[in-house]
Amino acid sequence: MIDRGVALSAFPFLDSVPSASREQFLSQAMTKRLEPDQILVSGGSECAYLPLVLEGTLRVYKTSSEGRELTLYRIERGESCVLTATCIMNHDGFPAIARAEGPTLVALLPARLLAGLVEKHPAWRAFVFGLYARRLDAMLALVEEVAFRHVDQRIASHLLLSPSRSGAIRTTHARIALEIGTSREVVSRILKDFEARGILRVSRGAVRILLPEELARYQSPTV
Repeated sequence: MIDRGVALSAFPFLDSVPSASREQFLSQAMTKRLEPDQILVSGGSECAYLPLVLEGTLRVYKTSSEGRELTLYRIERGESCVLTATCIMNHDGFPAIARAEGPTLVALLPARLLAGLVEKHPAWRAFVFGLYARRLDAMLALVEEVAFRHVDQRIASHLLLSPSRSGAIRTTHARIALEIGTSREVVSRILKDFEARGILRVSRGAVRILLPEELARYQSPTV
């Protein structure tokens, strides 16, 4: 059974769900605590549960035959996985990998309950359809990035050439996006990837490069 306070804090929309259905969710969903880098679900697996993140972050990504990884999106506290929802509705296998980036706590809603909740309750419908709406722009930006640009190279080049003060580059995601001609969402995603690899640290209004030699590996060869 899920802790009521934790669930309602992370997912306030549950307050507008009828009490009987809210209790059904709280009693039948189960929690799972993931260690850093632990895989929640891998490619081809049956989507038996919809994960709802109560604490921490899940990274959803694809891998190539050569072992390269492409981050599709991250699931933060108060969010869920649109790919899993789609797989549940279509009875398909999961087409990617979902891995914890740090200590992560998720609520696992059984797939058999999801369809009924979405059908009966507007709040659940709005939540699930909201997953699609929030991810659509990010996925379109990702398609643009992969198809037309090596944005990670351009960001690396931009940061390495930027003046720093006390080791920190005073900038924002929006300013970097403007400088290199891409979207803020793409910049944020790539900076999070660099940060997860320990290459840099992002704070409000600043980026601090921790491993310049590693960042230089991404640098555009045209610079």
